[in-house]
Amino acid sequence: MNAIGFFLGRFAWQLGLRRERARWNAVTRETQRLAEAQDLLGKLAWPGSASVERLSGEYWQLTDLDAQQKELRAQSDQLILDNDTAQDRLYHMEDNLEDEVDVLRKRKAGLMDQAVVIMDQVDGIRDRDNETRRRFTSLKGKLEVLKKQDPVEYAAEIERTRTTLAELKEEHARDLATIASLEKDVQKLELSVQGVDTEIAGLRDRHKIQTADLVAEIGRRSKQIAEISARMGSLESQKNEFSFQIGQYLSNQISNPDPEVKKVLSRYGPLTKRIAYLRRSIQYNQRLARRANR
Repeated sequence: MNAIGFFLGRFAWQLGLRRERARWNAVTRETQRLAEAQDLLGKLAWPGSASVERLSGEYWQLTDLDAQQKELRAQSDQLILDNDTAQDRLYHMEDNLEDEVDVLRKRKAGLMDQAVVIMDQVDGIRDRDNETRRRFTSLKGKLEVLKKQDPVEYAAEIERTRTTLAELKEEHARDLATIASLEKDVQKLELSVQGVDTEIAGLRDRHKIQTADLVAEIGRRSKQIAEISARMGSLESQKNEFSFQIGQYLSNQISNPDPEVKKVLSRYGPLTKRIAYLRRSIQYNQRLARRANR
């Protein structure tokens, strides 16, 4: 609020439009804006306030806090750089591990595919052997029936049946031997698959051992970075307190004839004008609010 607004407000009060609550709300808002402007002024002006005698205490404490903060920031930046480098190494080692594991997985998949093919062969031979045993059982029954018939009349048929039974028996024996051999091949492939699994587990265990120190280093640095960040935050809070005190002092010295103060404030003309305007507006609104309360 400027002077014109104040006089218009006073005139409105005389007409009965007092608006006390609105005035106090305006005071609250503008007091907050004034504090923000003072805070900004302090942050901007403190590095150039060394020549203002009454601010020398705050200035030198801010200088020390700023130096500590810069030192901590440099430490944090180096730790972050070291951690990034270590993390890249870890990623590289993990990529190499996965490449080796992928090779083993492909080998395992190939072995399992071979085992599936062989098992399919075994299933086919078993189906054929089942048919062989069915025929053998059927022909054996036939032979028993023929033996009860005239041996002279059915002699040739009996002989053919006996020959077929012998052939079926040999075929059954061959199928059993083939199945046993193929099942041994499957067992060998299964052992090879287990060996690949063991090799993969061994690779992962070795990787874990090889990267343990690196992971520990990354964790240690991360903890240090977090601790430094907390310390920097504490320093920043202290800096904010001192810079706000400087901003408050300078905002109260806008009309001060001290050349050193004028020199500092001259760099921030728009901001000091804003502060002066807010001070006047707060005063006007307070006067109107108190008048409305009468």
